[in-house]
Amino acid sequence: MYLTHNFLNMGLDGLDNLDGDEGGAEGGTEQQSEAAKAKASKAIAGIQRTRKDEKKAQRDDDYLHLCLREIISSEKYDILIPYIFPLFDEGVPSHIIIGAFSLVHQHASDIIRDHYIGNMNNGLINPQSIEEKSSHITLTENSSHPQKYSHRTFILPAFSTPVEFDDETIDPAIRKRINEWIEDIFTIVSFDPSVVMTERFLHVLTGKEKKDVVKLLSGVLIFFLLRVNVHISADKASLYTEFILKEVEKKLKELKLEKI
Repeated sequence: MYLTHNFLNMGLDGLDNLDGDEGGAEGGTEQQSEAAKAKASKAIAGIQRTRKDEKKAQRDDDYLHLCLREIISSEKYDILIPYIFPLFDEGVPSHIIIGAFSLVHQHASDIIRDHYIGNMNNGLINPQSIEEKSSHITLTENSSHPQKYSHRTFILPAFSTPVEFDDETIDPAIRKRINEWIEDIFTIVSFDPSVVMTERFLHVLTGKEKKDVVKLLSGVLIFFLLRVNVHISADKASLYTEFILKEVEKKLKELKLEKI
């Protein structure tokens, strides 16, 4: 009888404990539900960021398509076409190809001026003056930038006789145009960029693919100078291009990109 009484008491105590356990279970379920909701919200936000990032990459692809349609259909750019295909095979982002051609193709430059300039990259549009000891291009410095962005001037008179490129005595109009080209490259790679494509481009700039980007930029620079009857060696053009890409890499690493 005594054992039965104790057992019943234990049973009743157990029932009391069950009430407490049930409350704990409800609390645990509620916490799990909140955690699941937070996880789902995070996943949805991640999907939205990914889609937004894909749209930015698609924007660059669409503008490159517009440029290439015109470039390929014009015989004057035939010498530059072979430099493009390796970049496609290597997955080099579209924006740097547009930036490269902005020195010699009016529409490429106009696209950058019309669609890739905003408050978020004003600091890159007018980079501080940069000089390298072994004779490199000096970038222009301008503390303010107008709200309206006029198109670049592409008509430059050619010298009557061939001139050897000399960065110390380069014609001011040619220097200005090259500086504008550098600004355009900085602008297009930094304006509201695709995170995935930016990371890809940084990988390219430190990988074996970089040599093909150098070849395109060097080829464009040589092409531009020849049109104004100025000769520059392939080695010197590559040296300038390497310098430009180092500055681009530095600026890209300074960007605060949203994590995907």
